[in-house]
Amino acid sequence: MHYKNFPATEPEGLEKFKVLRLTSLKVDPSLFGTTYEQEITFTPEMWMKRLTSPFKRTFIATVKDKHESNGETWVGMVTIFGPSDLITATMEPLGRAGVGADWDIYMVAGMWVHPEHRGRGLGTRLVREGLEWARTNMDPKNNTEGRRDKMVLLQVLDRNARGRALYQNVGFSDLTSIPTNEKGHMWMSLKVV
Repeated sequence: MHYKNFPATEPEGLEKFKVLRLTSLKVDPSLFGTTYEQEITFTPEMWMKRLTSPFKRTFIATVKDKHESNGETWVGMVTIFGPSDLITATMEPLGRAGVGADWDIYMVAGMWVHPEHRGRGLGTRLVREGLEWARTNMDPKNNTEGRRDKMVLLQVLDRNARGRALYQNVGFSDLTSIPTNEKGHMWMSLKVV
């Protein structure tokens, strides 16, 4: 198993990311905040923008595959958003609960591993790669006054026991000060040093 780290701009990588993302939306639509129908309409520029921001990183898990031209198949992904790339509306529930006021906030999103490859530690490795990037990244938005502590947040479906267990095993804990939303997503957090 290997990992790829974006941003990257090569056309083959962009197409493979698009296929992986659309597959995730078809296979597990309830796990995401968007739909296959929405993202299938994305232009190449929109897909490129997803992968080229300097303020976030996407990590891809691959496995060997003799049937692929380059010998590998993409089977998992996770994106970590830095403070400069976070959408304000997404963060509103946190602000109302007083979470993260003195922290640089990073966000895990789009975590997915193909069902045929689950249970092999790929998800854990992807999340750990993302956490390491968050730990070492110096985002310009909040680092003007020197280094601040960092908190990584994510939302997970309350009923997604396997996903919650993965995040807990990596060190995340439930943020009970923020209620589960109407779609059943709950917040989890991890402080990184």
